[in-house]
Amino acid sequence: MVTVLYSRTISDRRIFDGVDVLLGMQNADGGFASYEFRRGPFFLEYLNPSEVFGEIMVDYSYTECSSAVTQILHAFRKFYPEYRRADIDRCIGRALEFIRSQQRVDGSWFGSWGVCFTYAHWFAMEGLKCAGETYANSERVRRGCDFLVQHQMEDGGWGESYLACTEKIYVQHEMSQVVNTAWACLALMAAEYPNVVVIKRGIQLLMQRQKPTGEWKQEAIEGVFNKTCMISYPNYKFIFPVWALGKFAQKYE
Repeated sequence: MVTVLYSRTISDRRIFDGVDVLLGMQNADGGFASYEFRRGPFFLEYLNPSEVFGEIMVDYSYTECSSAVTQILHAFRKFYPEYRRADIDRCIGRALEFIRSQQRVDGSWFGSWGVCFTYAHWFAMEGLKCAGETYANSERVRRGCDFLVQHQMEDGGWGESYLACTEKIYVQHEMSQVVNTAWACLALMAAEYPNVVVIKRGIQLLMQRQKPTGEWKQEAIEGVFNKTCMISYPNYKFIFPVWALGKFAQKYE
């Protein structure tokens, strides 16, 4: 006997409730924090009792969180164009302005929840894509792509050291990393970067690093918490290379 399981569809009301929560969590600067409003000034960090974590006294707005909310509201708006449309448009617009404001003079975005610039660039590019900004029509996207391409390694991949999180500048790893490479490729594809050869070299590295078993071996640390506590996320080396490979195949092949 074969048992067929049918999933229950989430009701529209529950989806609307989720959107209502997100709309109520936007900070005054237009960005989104990880779990609550920003409720205090930066000087509270001088009272930080932790010997491990940095910048934990206040939950700040982040490029990654702001982009994630922008993307989901952008997708929601396609399926439910009438629900709180003015509020959603306003929220997305302010979040995008925050993302734009976080870009540095050199074209980079600093990542706070992954190592590090390649991670933030992926979120930034996906967020700006919601506003129709691509390499072809956006100077800031071009500068962001140029920053990534400048740091591509000779083997076609990208690799960042965890020191980028603490030093707050791009610190090249001694070798490329599959997770950083996947993030960089996803960012360039989101930006519609015109030189496909650059992206293809990264994709080829992901393919070359894959083992006959189908897995990728664990490489350097890829996660970070509050800029100073490095965390290994073992599934990242599977999730993001597969994501980048699938996206490339869908987009170019």
